[in-house]
Amino acid sequence: MHDGVFAEARIFIVDDEPANVRILERLLKQEGYTDLVTFTDPHEVMPRYEETPPDIVLLDLLMPHVDGFEIMRRIAEHTGPATRPPVIVLTADATRQARERALAGGAMDFVTKPFDHLEVLLRVRNLLARHFLELDLWDHNRVLESRVAERTRELQDSLDRLRETSRERQDLARRLVTAQEEERRRIAADVHDGPVQAVVALGMRLELLARRLADPGERTEMERIRATLADALTGLRTLMVELRPLTLGRDGLEAALREHQTRMEATGGPVVSLIADLRSEPPADAQAVLFRIAQEALANVRKHAAASRVTVTLADDGEGARLSVRDDGRGFDLARATEPGHLGLATMHERATLAGGWCRFESEPGAGATVTAWIPFAPAEPGSSG
Repeated sequence: MHDGVFAEARIFIVDDEPANVRILERLLKQEGYTDLVTFTDPHEVMPRYEETPPDIVLLDLLMPHVDGFEIMRRIAEHTGPATRPPVIVLTADATRQARERALAGGAMDFVTKPFDHLEVLLRVRNLLARHFLELDLWDHNRVLESRVAERTRELQDSLDRLRETSRERQDLARRLVTAQEEERRRIAADVHDGPVQAVVALGMRLELLARRLADPGERTEMERIRATLADALTGLRTLMVELRPLTLGRDGLEAALREHQTRMEATGGPVVSLIADLRSEPPADAQAVLFRIAQEALANVRKHAAASRVTVTLADDGEGARLSVRDDGRGFDLARATEPGHLGLATMHERATLAGGWCRFESEPGAGATVTAWIPFAPAEPGSSG
């Protein structure tokens, strides 16, 4: 006796000879099959097929009006390959041409009449087993595809949210850069209108006072005071330029860096080599971030590195620009320098991150140091990396 799955399999028996139909029907019932649908008129097959598709079809080839080849063709048109029931051809035509045509038309097996009963039962069972496995696999694949589609939609939704968040973060970063630069310009203006004017006025008063002094010692002391005042004025003007580099907005990033290079060397700093290879000027916010990172890196070199040479490289890199500041100074312990409290490195890293880029540091004691930053020209997509 077959198990429940095989016993309940729906089997179509199609043969225009009633005797052949009765033989197959009796044989299958004895084996335990219960859902048998028989046809002696081939015209009735497809209407019933469309109502209740079978799990397997036992099909005669040589029938009047509608032969077995035509029925297989209609079954193929009506059903996809994944769910198409297997067809066993039972025919008296044992020619090679009939066999090849039947198998090419979609038959899974070919049995010639008169047939051996056990052979038919074994072939029916084998093809049913294969068919049910294929259906299980098809159902499993359909479930998997549904889950994959659902997960894909979830991932796409997450990616869309990440992209929106990234755009919002980039917009906030641009606003922050703009606000910082505006604040720097305001402070520079305040320094110019306040302390600088006061120092200039004080210098003029001291000049008038120096003309009235007759004592050589007093005149010498006055010259010292005036020199100190001139140094203070130079320092204030340098601060104004660093706060508000007019060259950056007027002539671009490379020009601003060259001006900063000249000023650094003129005030006793190390020799700076600038290598710039940009096809076009970056957006204003990217220029500001790159300039401030270079400015901070060069300030660190001057204060701590005891370097004789510094190389600043600026070049296009993908959808952004890469900045490198490398010195030949004393270097430092990178692990200790990245601990809390070392604001210079943290400030450069935060600037780059807020702009959607990155900033990395390389150094060893006695081997100099390198600061490398990459800033995108547009908001970076989630998942991208430099």
